[in-house]
Amino acid sequence: MTEPIESKYDETPLDEPEEGEGEEETTEDNGRDLAYMVPETEVAWDELPSFNKDPSDLSEDSGDGDQDENSDPSADFKINLETLRTAETSMLAEANGAVTKYEEVRALVASVKDTVFGQGATSKGAEGSGHTSGQAGYNPSVGKRTKNPFAEAGEAFGAEMNPAQERALLQVASSLNKLGEYIARLNHSGQVYAQADRQSNFPDPPPTT
Repeated sequence: MTEPIESKYDETPLDEPEEGEGEEETTEDNGRDLAYMVPETEVAWDELPSFNKDPSDLSEDSGDGDQDENSDPSADFKINLETLRTAETSMLAEANGAVTKYEEVRALVASVKDTVFGQGATSKGAEGSGHTSGQAGYNPSVGKRTKNPFAEAGEAFGAEMNPAQERALLQVASSLNKLGEYIARLNHSGQVYAQADRQSNFPDPPPTT
């Protein structure tokens, strides 16, 4: 009988992994459900408030605060409220579109996040009666659904990706919120200038005696 031929090649060319090496690292959000952090968004204004309305007080402290006694008075300046309104209108339209797209993505993520990465995936067994061709045995998996071999990997991947997606949605919503605040402050500026213009007139002359 011929002796087996020993291969001159190393059967295991890679170094054996040390203990703990090769294990996948996970983030602190792994497996957490952060859906509670993902806000719904909406545009508060159907149309921009008129510049003819008096502005509201946006400051936390309505007092005058510290004033620099040596500050110089402002030079003459002009503002075109028509141009400001045009810019506001354009930004409000863009904000409406962005909010609509955000809500579409937010709803999609919420509806598929438990399955989209293959979590809980199953495979259907072969069709047939369950008996072998020789009627010698029975295969219980025939015609039934069993856990897909990739389901476990999908669950591990989903545990990382779902919190990451929800944090990304939170960042987008925060950006949209800042855009809304900016539009509101632009409108407030227009109201302030319009109010200043309305109040920039000479007082009535004193009564004659």
